[in-house]
Amino acid sequence: MGDYRTTRGESLPPPRKVRHFRLRMGVLFFLLAASVVITAGVMIPVNRYVAAVGFVTTEDYAEVRPPLSGTVSEILIDSGRMVEAGQVLVRLDSSQEQAALGEAQAVLRKTKAETARREIEIAEKKRALAESVSVAKLRLENTDKKLKRTRELLAKGLISGSLVEDLELERDIAESELKSLAGRDLSLYDRELEALAQDIEARQDAVHLAELRVRQRDIKAPIGGQVLRYEFVIGELVRPETVLFEIFGGTRRILKLKVAERFAAKVIPGQRCTSVLTSYRGSNEIIFQGKVEHLRNVIQGDGEKNYRVAYCSFDSRGMAISPGTTAQARIYYGASNLWSWIFGME
Repeated sequence: MGDYRTTRGESLPPPRKVRHFRLRMGVLFFLLAASVVITAGVMIPVNRYVAAVGFVTTEDYAEVRPPLSGTVSEILIDSGRMVEAGQVLVRLDSSQEQAALGEAQAVLRKTKAETARREIEIAEKKRALAESVSVAKLRLENTDKKLKRTRELLAKGLISGSLVEDLELERDIAESELKSLAGRDLSLYDRELEALAQDIEARQDAVHLAELRVRQRDIKAPIGGQVLRYEFVIGELVRPETVLFEIFGGTRRILKLKVAERFAAKVIPGQRCTSVLTSYRGSNEIIFQGKVEHLRNVIQGDGEKNYRVAYCSFDSRGMAISPGTTAQARIYYGASNLWSWIFGME
């Protein structure tokens, strides 16, 4: 009992000890292989990164938008031109502002003319009053002298007392007239001139405001650099949200990247960044290196997607890369093991 016999010459089954040994070895090899795989998954590092898209720009960059709504009347600069800061790029229609400026200037001229006329009149009145005061003083002095001589003659009995009385009355009248003239309030004239000066100042402010409104129709370059013009034509209505130009200034290239809002918290200045440019993809693909230098502190919207803007340094490797070249980038924020990467764990 317990012995195996074959009738067709097949191999006999292994003994129980052999089967147990093989089973133990299989389990051992499985555990060994599993431990190797698990250990390798834990030990192998995988760089974690955030994908971003953007374009190459320059260290000095500006978007030119109109400060107010208006119709384009003149385009002075085309794409590719170099401009200086403050140079006029576009003029918006300013016919209404020019008319308002002309009216304000006309009112200012009229006010100045009326003020000048009134200043002459006041000066003439002051001069006439001063002359009247001088005449009144002379008349009073002359009357005093006459009265003095008449009193001396009266004391000698050479004239009658009625003459003295007449001269005393004449003196009182002259003194009263002098007091009246000398007591006139000239501050009224001064206050009137001050009010006229304030009126001129107000008219000048109105002219300056009208000039400012005219100048606002001139859209100027905020920085110097190379211009990229957007599509717009003469006669088109543009608004403050309309981008008319981009200006790329300076020589150093940087990357302007959009980082999705869900990954924005992972990106901080100093992190490594690699990018591939559209112009260098395919068989001649080149990976450019850089690092995050600055992050905007606001979340911006682009349709249904929200993002945060990151500015990264960019090593052009001596190549002439035009601003505006689009790029796909990776911003590396750390490393994890293989298993965390496979199963999506941080």
